[in-house]
Amino acid sequence: MIELIDLSNWKKMHDIKLELHREYGINISRDGREFRRAKEIWNKHFSEGNRPYYITHSTKFGYKAVTNIEDAEEGLKDLESRSRKMEKEIRQVKRGFQLLKNRKYDFEKGEII
Repeated sequence: MIELIDLSNWKKMHDIKLELHREYGINISRDGREFRRAKEIWNKHFSEGNRPYYITHSTKFGYKAVTNIEDAEEGLKDLESRSRKMEKEIRQVKRGFQLLKNRKYDFEKGEII
């Protein structure tokens, strides 16, 4: 599916879905999960040296095929930002469970012991 789309310029998911539908009769879900999964597999093969370009993604611009790290920077910034947010959420959840583990409740009285 990815090799069918011209990603030499930034392209939003909406435009990708339209192009796939109009040009090739391929319908993908509203959220585009099939394309995102295909992108994930494509990029895994890229990292193993089996694909000629990397497909970067930016929430601001969409998707683009790139062949050098400078062009991938916009997408990498998004990945790093998302990574930091996820790590923060993980720490918060673990902290909450640790606090829960350390507290003792008297459920009959409704009090923390």
